[in-house]
Amino acid sequence: MARKFSKGGIVSAVIMGLLTLILLPILIVNIVLIVKGSGGGVVPPDIFGIAPLAVTTGSMDGDRDDSFAEGALIFIDVLSDEEKRSLKQDDIITYYIEGSEGISYITHRIVSINYSSDGTTPLTFVTRGDANNSNDPNPVSVDNVVGRCVYSIGGVGAFAMFLQTPVGILVFVGIPVVAFIAYDAIRITLYNRKVKQQAQTDKALADKDEEIARLRALVDQQQADPASSAGQSAPPEVIEIEAEVEPAPTEPAYDEPVSDDKAE
Repeated sequence: MARKFSKGGIVSAVIMGLLTLILLPILIVNIVLIVKGSGGGVVPPDIFGIAPLAVTTGSMDGDRDDSFAEGALIFIDVLSDEEKRSLKQDDIITYYIEGSEGISYITHRIVSINYSSDGTTPLTFVTRGDANNSNDPNPVSVDNVVGRCVYSIGGVGAFAMFLQTPVGILVFVGIPVVAFIAYDAIRITLYNRKVKQQAQTDKALADKDEEIARLRALVDQQQADPASSAGQSAPPEVIEIEAEVEPAPTEPAYDEPVSDDKAE
């Protein structure tokens, strides 16, 4: 038997699908980042070798094609030691520095490279932000390089950081989930009420059909055997009673007087 889907069920499935598409990737990314981030180390948590970072300053807000502004989300290709030594001028790299407040990450462009005495092995990188007028104070050691910036999305970094706040979690996760649960609960309640009403209607129709069938059977029985149906008996026999009929009274007879002339 083919299953029929109501409009409410279709809408519910669409909403659930959209929430799954939106929330599931965010959940997976956050779980991976949390698990990897809990391991410590100087390399930021990555997914398949790509580390997402939110830009919190405007030092790279330039006019070049690969420049990015504050609030952007950048993706860093985490490099091995061998790959770090293959970096070249104009590459945008992310490196870390350790301070009193912990590890900080900086993403700037390589403006020059300091090689070893034989000129084959890079030792440090001179970096500068596209929006800055001077190079960074200290050259970056190859060992401090985390990776190379391969892509950026403007504004998404600020949104990602907002999602990590309690208000962001409430607005973009809590409210949609609660709204969907409330909608689904209302939909199920209305559906159950509709099913109950339909069951009552079906029962009433079934009782009516049963009564009609019973009456029809009774009529058929009466037509087949009218003498015995509906508790009726055969008509009584007609008894003829002869009553004595008295003759109608007659007038008394009078003797006709004899006239004198006839008398002898």
